[in-house]
Amino acid sequence: MPMKIGSLQLKNNLIAAPLAGVSNRAYRVLCKRYGAGLVYVEMLKVESFLHHNRKMMTLKYYRDDERPVGIQFAGNNPQWLAEACKMAQDEGYDVIDFNMGCPVPKIGRCGAGSALMAYPDRAAKCFEAMVQAVKIPVTLKMRAGVNEGCLNFVEMGRMAEGCGMQAVTIHPRTRAQMFTGQADHSRTAELKAALKVPVIASGDIKEPEDGLRVLQQTGCDGLMLGRGVWGRPWLFREIDETVRYGRVITPSPGPLERLSVLREHFEMLVETFDVATSCQVVRRYATWYVRDIPGSPQFRARLTRVNTREVFHEIVDEITDHFERAIGVPPDEQLGRARPKSEPALQTVG
Repeated sequence: MPMKIGSLQLKNNLIAAPLAGVSNRAYRVLCKRYGAGLVYVEMLKVESFLHHNRKMMTLKYYRDDERPVGIQFAGNNPQWLAEACKMAQDEGYDVIDFNMGCPVPKIGRCGAGSALMAYPDRAAKCFEAMVQAVKIPVTLKMRAGVNEGCLNFVEMGRMAEGCGMQAVTIHPRTRAQMFTGQADHSRTAELKAALKVPVIASGDIKEPEDGLRVLQQTGCDGLMLGRGVWGRPWLFREIDETVRYGRVITPSPGPLERLSVLREHFEMLVETFDVATSCQVVRRYATWYVRDIPGSPQFRARLTRVNTREVFHEIVDEITDHFERAIGVPPDEQLGRARPKSEPALQTVG
């Protein structure tokens, strides 16, 4: 169903989370193709964004075919955050999110991410500075609190709303939990009841039924998907169909189609990065796509060490061969190869 964040109209209420090391252009394009209503570039430390270094220029690169597209900052310096928001608005982003949800220690040691939830006064100054700096919507993503003894998510949500933030996303674990235990979406329902702005749920949405259940039980306005769509971007479509029709209508991709999407994912990485970097990045992604394909475990270790374009396609060819032999596909009907063996190797780009 459609959702509005401030002045920004989305085609639906399904959002791809901004994930460091994951949410590059290739990932975002696939999420959009399979139904995400909003995508983000990777979570960025505000200091790095302001420094304009070469790596940052690559990470924040996007194209108009990804719109609407957002950017998320982690930090705790109001002045720097305001300056970064102005730059982001000038660079054409449609929405800006403030990260108070990341539990990773290297972010927390800087007093940013979910660690900032222990300092409400400081957080409020950041909220105000960001909202006042720009005209595009500014939103918040947070955890339930620092730990079970400091569950201040309702206070933080009300503070964000009072400062003019246009939506609040909650991952209802605490910072201390990291990604262990269960996401307690009764907290999501509590936050929804306390706020007027849209509340977006995040955490443990791994199946279409999970998305439907969270929407129905919490009354939240939207869902932000992270780990659930790793190697499965079609989860956006499956949730949308389940909400609309009560079940998944479009069949989930089978092993051969998943391998085809993996190939495409890699080639889109090559369009954005050089080949060496693309190989490093695809190591994080590749095993997600093949994890449920019979016989694939023997190839996973090799995928995590891939170092050339040719080797990547050779390994995926071998997985395809292995699967097709296992299910008895006749040789003349086999599909999914990177190229006929008689063709020359792909040329290195970048």
